[in-house]
Amino acid sequence: MDTEEILNNIELAILELYDSDIDLLKRNLSERIFSAKLSEYLDIYFNDYDVDPEYNGDFDKPNDRKALDIARNRIEEIGRKVNKNNNYRLAPDIIIHERGTNNNNLVVIEVKKDISSKAEKEYDLIKLEHLTISYLGNHYNYNLGILLILGTGENAGQHQMICFKEGAPI
Repeated sequence: MDTEEILNNIELAILELYDSDIDLLKRNLSERIFSAKLSEYLDIYFNDYDVDPEYNGDFDKPNDRKALDIARNRIEEIGRKVNKNNNYRLAPDIIIHERGTNNNNLVVIEVKKDISSKAEKEYDLIKLEHLTISYLGNHYNYNLGILLILGTGENAGQHQMICFKEGAPI
């Protein structure tokens, strides 16, 4: 599946979210509910893959948990603390992948509300950059990373996508 087809399918799923669940966005509820509902609609368009919200499993790690090695100074600059292993446990909001392997990671999506802080959005951008490349022990190598910023309240029905491929914005 090429990038254009992936993005088109994601846009279709977002339209399904707007058609069926715009009230959740208007009420400015939790990002988790938006992610969970969107993952249901993504499943329609990515039926050859597993679509999982808040998935923290990692088949290749001894403890079966996702962790990401990120440049310490970049994370500290936005006010995040490092752990003793200098990596960051994570559970991306939505992933589209094949369970049981890291060889078919198609898309990783982080969802933010338009009213989220700049630091929260920056943290997700750093994660997406690193999740779409393979180095320093980061072996996830997602084909595409997306920060999806959803409008809430009066802005419900609007969105912005910032996409990463091979560690760089596209």
